[in-house]
Amino acid sequence: MADKQQNVPVLDAVVVGAGFSGLYMLHRLREAGYAVQVYEAGDDVGGTWYWNRYPGARCDIESIYYNYSFSEEILNEWTWSARYAEQPEILRYINFVADKLDLRRDIQFNTRVTAARYNEQNRNWEIRMDDGTLVITEYFITALGCLSASNIPNLKGLDAFKGEMYHTGRWPHEKVDFTGKRVGVIGTGSSGIQAIPVIAKEAGQLTVFQRTPQYSSPAQNHPLDTETITQTRENYEELKQLMRYSMHGVPTVPRMRSALEDSPEERERLYEKAWQEGGLFTLSYNYNDIAILPEANETAASFIRSKIKQIVDDPETAQKLMPTYYYATKRPIIDTNYYETYNRENVSLVDLKAESIVELTPNGIQTTNAEYELDVIVFATGFDAMTGPLFKIDIRGKNDVSLKEKWEDGANLKTYLGLATSGFPNLFMLTGPQSPSVLSNMMVSIEQHVDWVADCMDYQREHQLQAFEATVEAEEFWSQQCRAIADMSLLSKTDSWYMGANIEGKPRGFLAFAGGVGLYRLICDDVAARGYEGFTSELASGGNDEKLIKEGFFMSNIDPQAWFILKQMEAAGGPPMEQLTPEQARMADFGQLAGVPEEVAKVENRTIPVEGGEIPVRIYTPAGEGPFPALVYYHGGGWVIGNMDTVDVPCRLLANRAGCVVISVDYRLAPEHKFPTAAEDAYAAAKWVADNAVSVGVDPERIAVGGDSAGGNLATVVALMARDKGGPSLAYQMLIYPVTNHSYETDSYRENAEGYFLTKNTMEWFWNHYLRDEKDGQNPYASPLLAEDVSGLPPALVITAGFDPLRDEGEAYAERLIAAGVPVEAKRYEGMIHGFFWMPGVLVEGNNAINQAANALKKAFSSVKTR
Repeated sequence: MADKQQNVPVLDAVVVGAGFSGLYMLHRLREAGYAVQVYEAGDDVGGTWYWNRYPGARCDIESIYYNYSFSEEILNEWTWSARYAEQPEILRYINFVADKLDLRRDIQFNTRVTAARYNEQNRNWEIRMDDGTLVITEYFITALGCLSASNIPNLKGLDAFKGEMYHTGRWPHEKVDFTGKRVGVIGTGSSGIQAIPVIAKEAGQLTVFQRTPQYSSPAQNHPLDTETITQTRENYEELKQLMRYSMHGVPTVPRMRSALEDSPEERERLYEKAWQEGGLFTLSYNYNDIAILPEANETAASFIRSKIKQIVDDPETAQKLMPTYYYATKRPIIDTNYYETYNRENVSLVDLKAESIVELTPNGIQTTNAEYELDVIVFATGFDAMTGPLFKIDIRGKNDVSLKEKWEDGANLKTYLGLATSGFPNLFMLTGPQSPSVLSNMMVSIEQHVDWVADCMDYQREHQLQAFEATVEAEEFWSQQCRAIADMSLLSKTDSWYMGANIEGKPRGFLAFAGGVGLYRLICDDVAARGYEGFTSELASGGNDEKLIKEGFFMSNIDPQAWFILKQMEAAGGPPMEQLTPEQARMADFGQLAGVPEEVAKVENRTIPVEGGEIPVRIYTPAGEGPFPALVYYHGGGWVIGNMDTVDVPCRLLANRAGCVVISVDYRLAPEHKFPTAAEDAYAAAKWVADNAVSVGVDPERIAVGGDSAGGNLATVVALMARDKGGPSLAYQMLIYPVTNHSYETDSYRENAEGYFLTKNTMEWFWNHYLRDEKDGQNPYASPLLAEDVSGLPPALVITAGFDPLRDEGEAYAERLIAAGVPVEAKRYEGMIHGFFWMPGVLVEGNNAINQAANALKKAFSSVKTR
């Protein structure tokens, strides 16, 4: 329809871009009855696959998974020819879909949107085209593609070169003839690695100018057989679900094993198998810590470097091709005969780290070492990713603030879900910054985004809402989350286009959500289920301006890293612990959350006598000369689960950082051994350390006890027992979110009963397995908070977590100690969850808490020494 006064078209939605995301957005909105128009700068559909026509261009996701999945009819009518489809075939597929759904009638081609301004008074967007045309729309949806703003380096002499120049991202529609020509390719990213082998077969001489060598592995492309296609179609519903809830949008997952757990020979065998199979994630999915642990990462990186050395004949060229950054911290690259191409006589490699480009001359490229005469220069220099395409449009929100101004500090980029940003109502960015997009199978991310946006618009229409906008608090939380997740991995440790490092002057900051498409989908679905929590909107009916504000857990103070851990656990699924048997619960492996085990001078496994048998202990001895102070450490797990391996990483860190021997105790577990067995084993271990101090290499006057959760309970109980029974003499007690009372009547239980790792139901399950009867719960050796007298106990450190049911009872115990004259250092880690102390590998605050504990121990041991 049109605005009669101004004769300006008024639409429900404007979509910019006619690639995969724009076409599906058009289809969804048109089917729902919205008046929608798509504007496309090109003269036909295709987006990325319209513009990127360079030689060798093909998708790096297997064709059978690189489809629209919303239509079974489309799925069954189209048949891919090869494992990895080439650009012409993908473009034919896009045209097939556009024709099938009759989409072109609502697309205006050869039209570039140059500006978009939000009109606060009318609560709509004014969209301006390059020909001066203006349209009005309620919703402004960008479907620009993450990699559509081509990057040509600002080299001196760009206008001086007399030969042909091309960018892989803006390739001519007609074939470029390289026959017999001297060709220079600048850049060895994905497009360069795809183009170089093809160009080399035609060119008279090919010179590759490489700034950063890349890790690449074989695609092992091949035609698809009928059986594969049939099986895929028959099982597509199952495959679709696997893709939607996976890490990267493909129906495979990393093996749940650390690269450090296998022998070098076994790793080599698995990597070689993956190399021969080919594929984008095949090699990296051998282990689940390649993107997290430097040591694990190096096993894959060194394997690929060994392959380069084997393949490339010239040792000097092979050395130039060796990458040194962390593998898979840039999007993995797959190729067809890339490294083999350097064995051709007509191909040479220039290392731009050794000789930089000075300028382009009329006849070629001048470096600091030589001039290379060329007929053709191909820029395979990538894109100004994620934010670049959006900045090409002058997008202005409330108060005439431009999106570029808001995001000028790339390291502090703020969005909500990568879909919206505060100050820009009714603007949706498909596969935008801080979404999983570029880290995934884009088709999975595109469909999820489009479906979510369309459902959101339906919700607003149903509830007569308008001016739908992300809150400042929500986008602050989300942006912190994105940074925290990236920092938990190696992704943010590499200069890549993910970080904006390929664009001169672009602020550094990780631009995507690295938590995976499955987790992202769960989060977005959760936001929608809560009435689009984290957004504000206004009632449209009757001109009522009353704001409807949706808020919730995004407004809480939980640490983003801890929140991500919770969401990971939610995504992993599985029944709650209280629905398991103890044997089943003990099978849970939380080792990956702890991080890399640090080297300790000496680690010894022993058994020690206790009443009724023996129990294992593990003794960590730091470097240096003894006798050392000692910490007797009791693991958590509700007296039912857990073992010495659970706390191996924090025990190693404490031994090294506190300079003490740590004796980790594997006490007997309930329900096989109910109360008071665990307490008696814990006390017996402390006595054993004191009695055998010389053989263990510790000072009997400097022994501390400590533990986390149920282990913290045991440490408090051992301190009470040692006082009551006349020894051993203890110098300190280190209590990490300790269980101190068999009761659930605290604010922290009410506030954190569920959703924060340890739940009220789980604690009830633990207590029920541990105690013989309710009367045991009143025993101070089970509930030390109930002890009549806590005077005369050793000084204590009490650490609690803000989002933990046990918070208040731990702090209540600290207060009782203080009231009894016991020196106490108490610290609440406000944003943390239960268990954070043994997660230093993924939680910064976990590492900080271990440092605090180590310093407290050193101080306590030092004071004993000088008495």
